[in-house]
Amino acid sequence: MEQDTDLKGLLTEFRQILPAQCKTAQAIDAEEPFERIALNAVEDGYIEFSQRFTQFMEVCLRRGM
Repeated sequence: MEQDTDLKGLLTEFRQILPAQCKTAQAIDAEEPFERIALNAVEDGYIEFSQRFTQFMEVCLRRGM
């Protein structure tokens, strides 16, 4: 659960810097699954965020979460 909270905090911080019309912001606002948000981040050109998301997901998988 702590990782879920960490990811939500990351998304909240990230959302604050996004323009409202981008797909990533709209996905965050709509509370879409994290995978969809990450895909939108790639499409919108926010590669760094998607890399951080991927690293987070890898840690979760390793821990069996």
